[in-house]
Amino acid sequence: MEGLSDMDRVKLFVGCCSNGEDAESMAVLEHSVKKNSSLPVDITWMMQTHDETSPYYGWSTETWATPFSGFRWSLPEVCGFEGRAIYCDSDFIWLSDIAELWNQEFQDGKIVMAKGGDNSWRYCSALWDCEAAGRVLPPLSDIKKTPTAHQQLMGLFSQNRQFVQAFEGSWNCIDGEDLSLDKIDALHYSDMSTQFHLPRAVARMEGTGLKHWFDGVMKPHWREDLQKEFERQLTEAEDAGYKVENYIPTGNELFGEYVKESQANYRNAHKWSQ
Repeated sequence: MEGLSDMDRVKLFVGCCSNGEDAESMAVLEHSVKKNSSLPVDITWMMQTHDETSPYYGWSTETWATPFSGFRWSLPEVCGFEGRAIYCDSDFIWLSDIAELWNQEFQDGKIVMAKGGDNSWRYCSALWDCEAAGRVLPPLSDIKKTPTAHQQLMGLFSQNRQFVQAFEGSWNCIDGEDLSLDKIDALHYSDMSTQFHLPRAVARMEGTGLKHWFDGVMKPHWREDLQKEFERQLTEAEDAGYKVENYIPTGNELFGEYVKESQANYRNAHKWSQ
């Protein structure tokens, strides 16, 4: 749409995998966020690549739990340290208007809005003030070449709470928590062993000659209502033209094997799974 200001277009950066593992989740995410948004949403898929011109080329990823764990820290510099941007992982269903998150006001001195408070913060869905972040984050060139940069930056913000603000709303509802669907703004089906699209993705990867990056044990999700909602959302997305096949690379588009930590000994990570 012509004539819209930067604040009238939501910039959403999504961490995802490069070999098609997240195809169903990407379709659901894109359809759900755009369907429910009162503003245009511009999505940037953040994934490892062999394209040397991409900001997602050449990262040291050996300590990451997923193939995209550390990409969230790139947003401010990728945006030229201007305006604001939202990050989320690909395993999200947006159930409310993302503009309600986008338009929240930063308090003085705050750099990022995230889920949390006290001693617990989660940045898997976060709203960034990109200009303010430029005064704190190291250069992207340094972040990319440092294997432990993701962990170090998590620590930096944990130790400097003056930079972090809790957003209003359930914009990172991890595996449903104790909320009913109608109380969730953005559902993050985060537990790696129970992700709704995982069985399809593992089966699909067998046909590519590549293994899925999650090498742990798959389990059913403990909330059947959320599984059913994902299936409903996926059907709706495909009917609306967000075809799963559109998110699956083929041939030379495939990235290949990732360098990352094994999840063979992964255990349910969240208290809501107990």
